[in-house]
Amino acid sequence: MQSHAEFVKTVICSEEMAVQYLREHNLLDDPKQTVINCDKCGSVMQNKRRLIRGNSVPVMRCPRKGCQVMRSLRHGNRFFHYSDLNNKMNCKLSLCQILDVVYFFLCETPIKYAETITGRSHSTLVDWYNMCREVCTKVIEKKGQMLGTAEEPIQIDEARFAGKRKYNRGRLLQGNRAPQSEDSDALLENNRNHGRRIDGPWVFGLKQGLDCRYFYVNHRDKETFTPIVTQECAQRSVIHSHEWPAFSTLKSLGFFHSTVNHQENYVNPASRTNTQGIERSWLDAKIGILRKMRGTTELLLQSHLNEYCYRVMRKHSPNLLIDFLNDIKRVYR
Repeated sequence: MQSHAEFVKTVICSEEMAVQYLREHNLLDDPKQTVINCDKCGSVMQNKRRLIRGNSVPVMRCPRKGCQVMRSLRHGNRFFHYSDLNNKMNCKLSLCQILDVVYFFLCETPIKYAETITGRSHSTLVDWYNMCREVCTKVIEKKGQMLGTAEEPIQIDEARFAGKRKYNRGRLLQGNRAPQSEDSDALLENNRNHGRRIDGPWVFGLKQGLDCRYFYVNHRDKETFTPIVTQECAQRSVIHSHEWPAFSTLKSLGFFHSTVNHQENYVNPASRTNTQGIERSWLDAKIGILRKMRGTTELLLQSHLNEYCYRVMRKHSPNLLIDFLNDIKRVYR
């Protein structure tokens, strides 16, 4: 992506430039290309300006005498024109400010630094970052089934997002209260921390090249993994995993399943089966969620996982901002 200074100069230096930029990418209705009719009288609406909170902003207005209904340019795109619980537009940010926040989200700028640069409040940035993650979630959910081949198999694995306790004490994942798993070592001594130790959540993942999909789960058993694999993987796909008993039924479900024993080898010397790709991706995901963000809540963990999968998918994108805006168009238009 271009630098922030260039982005400000060429896109968000004025509301008119922001509107033109969004119309070029079909994110806002353009009256030059599409006839926009008034909802009240049916007349063709025109581009006008209106003074809102001391700022002159472009709007659409009906030219018919006695009607003159005004409509926001954002009408029709729920990402820029979202409604509150009373079904009223409740967005206090201009289009320039929204695009600025989206830019910082795509650059993985921490919220505390984005607060200083943009002047927005903490709660506002949290809300918009979460809305951007909703776009990532919708894109990941709309993906088709993965088809594993001998040259590019699907690797599956599970990992615990528990973080690391300082001095072997303290919470494992900020804000998380996940249920005890069957693999808990809670009965062991925990350095004078009273009560049962709280385990972090388990995450089950599938990875094939730049296509990775992670799912927050409460248990790592056959009943949990089998529906996910059958839903995300096409029949007769080649799947690689380690020798966890929960994966033992994949062959009977119509998959070509091969395993590697990690107590003996990282790569099966006979079949060359390995899970190196997904094992490496766990590190990147944990660094982003547990270290950089200092953890997250149980309710938001899945959205952060979807954001990571989206960034992996767009890893080689020449312009991440353009691709993200196109994804907004596909999700909200």
